[in-house]
Amino acid sequence: MGRYISNERKQVALQMSLLNVKDPTIRRYTGISERSLRYLRKVYRETGEVVRTPVCAGRPRILDSLDANFLEACIERQPDIYLTEMQD
Repeated sequence: MGRYISNERKQVALQMSLLNVKDPTIRRYTGISERSLRYLRKVYRETGEVVRTPVCAGRPRILDSLDANFLEACIERQPDIYLTEMQD
């Protein structure tokens, strides 16, 4: 796994690339690998940003809002119900 590259360093590398600075020069001054430069340009072409931000963070939910509302209604109707009884 590679090392962390700050957003500021990515911005500098991208600006140098947009000014037609050769890749070996960019790599020498920024310390960013050739593969990372290619990926940086690809992300910039696709998103207009130097980093890709996920639409939603975290694990996808197992229950949707309809399921959650159903469980809540079951608990309101019978507050002393056990979880095992709800799973049946």
